Amino acid sequence: FIEDDWKKDFFTNLKNSDADYFLIDLYPDVIRPVIWLNNNSAITLSYVIEQSQLLNDISYERILDHIDNETYFNEWKGYADQFIEKLTEIIPTDRVILNLGGFTTSYYDEDGEVATYKNKMAIEKNNYFWERLNNYFLSKLPEAKVIDFSKKGYIGDFNYPFGHSFSHFESPYYKDFLKELIYI
Repeated sequence: FIEDDWKKDFFTNLKNSDADYFLIDLYPDVIRPVIWLNNNSAITLSYVIEQSQLLNDISYERILDHIDNETYFNEWKGYADQFIEKLTEIIPTDRVILNLGGFTTSYYDEDGEVATYKNKMAIEKNNYFWERLNNYFLSKLPEAKVIDFSKKGYIGDFNYPFGHSFSHFESPYYKDFLKELIYI
């Protein structure tokens, strides 16, 4: 993760991969801050960086966070445009797949009962912002394919293998996601 973010060779690697499709999910854009190392270079403040000593060891100019999503969105749009332009030089527009994603406001608790997250309003706010980013992305790339599970009713699971979170869903979600991907 971290090494790839620092190297800035994503598009070179993508071109060399000879990929047939490109699957994107705007999760990090929705919820993770961006660390600006200088005027020209930024990295995502991933959970890996956040939970390591690295954040204390690196020098940076500023952090763009989600305290003010309007400011974040206005800056994000310009970089999204640049990303889409470079992406579509490598991958045809109809071969880009956007997973609309989203966070769940409920989950199966330790007893298998459905429970609601205490921070439901904050989760809904993040879902609204995610939808806004998705809409912008699709306005710039209307030929992109879409995977949309918003109406399927999947919820989270306390026993999710990588930890309980409003961004982790019950196991059938992931099986269904792979089926959707195969049909594209």
